[in-house]
Amino acid sequence: MNRRDFLQYSSLIPLAGMMPEAFAAGAGHRPDQIVVMVELKGGNDGLNTLIPFRDDHYHRARPSLRVKNGIPLKNNMAMNPYLKQLLPLWKEGHMAWIQGVGYSNPSRSHFHSIDVWETASTRNNEIRGWLSRVLPPRHNSVNGIVLGDNNLGPMTGSSAVAMEDPKTFLRQTKYLNKKHFKASNPSLAHMLNVQNQINTAASQLGRVSRGRRSPVRFPNSRFGRKLSLVTQMIINGMDTPVYKVSLEGFDTHAGQVDQHNNLMNHLGGGLKAFTDAMKKAGLWDNVMVITYSEFGRRVAQNNSGGTDHGAAAPHFALGGRVHGGMYGKQPSLDPRKLHDGDLIHTVDFREVYATLAQRWWRRPNPWGNAHKPIPFV
Repeated sequence: MNRRDFLQYSSLIPLAGMMPEAFAAGAGHRPDQIVVMVELKGGNDGLNTLIPFRDDHYHRARPSLRVKNGIPLKNNMAMNPYLKQLLPLWKEGHMAWIQGVGYSNPSRSHFHSIDVWETASTRNNEIRGWLSRVLPPRHNSVNGIVLGDNNLGPMTGSSAVAMEDPKTFLRQTKYLNKKHFKASNPSLAHMLNVQNQINTAASQLGRVSRGRRSPVRFPNSRFGRKLSLVTQMIINGMDTPVYKVSLEGFDTHAGQVDQHNNLMNHLGGGLKAFTDAMKKAGLWDNVMVITYSEFGRRVAQNNSGGTDHGAAAPHFALGGRVHGGMYGKQPSLDPRKLHDGDLIHTVDFREVYATLAQRWWRRPNPWGNAHKPIPFV
């Protein structure tokens, strides 16, 4: 690649992680422990997702927003009825709910709070995603793929690529020089490693696009199509251990009931199809799905039939090796025990990440004793 070509395709560099050195272990082989991260973008209303349906404070705080027909699970908690397609996973013991997930002194800013979640740091000067502290960088291969978003999020600083979809990515990379380069100059070596990572991802995606497709029918929605693409990558042997997809629309300040129910239906339907596809491919034990969102919503509904930015919220994990059940403690909804109308978290979100690091990937826990793993896997 000459200088002109490099500048022409420099727009691809943000698609790759900015780690200068790399580690080749596992390259070329589908990992045995894959994580699919599902971002519920906008701040999911956790109280209407995992519902404390016997709590009088819940019903008083939400006279028109309360969910009356939730699916009872355990400990007086119920699942949103529009997630009913995931109920078999709960009954099989392959669905874990982690209650009250958040962090101290929470921010109600979308931008700041999602930065906290994706860097695992409350400091404003942290630019690396939390996954860069867990997974070793790789040479000529990528640790993560983000679909439908240009933001690497938790994979920033790791070897990763972001794309709208594989077809668009392959079109963008079609004219890159396909040779792999080495250089002794550290700065040039870094830039060439970026190109090498992009080339490797393009080569694997080209093979995947010609590979077999799952017989499972996915919902014809943006979220369903992204999960279908992730499925095709996994079953055709991409060597990537992390995928990230988003479901947008959770900033439900007004008219929440129908909007949130529709989102729950998309979430449940898409993940049910993904689960079925992994089971049919014999890969269910090799995959974990984990949700996250920048914050939950306020306990009380607002005057517009919605909820405003809050703090703690539940999240769930799915997978063949997930130990199903309820983890953490449901925060109190007693108005006297709220912080400025918000739930007080009972589980620090870094404990979830520590679980993925230590119990799933068998990697060192970057947060040590400060944030210990949760035994949901």
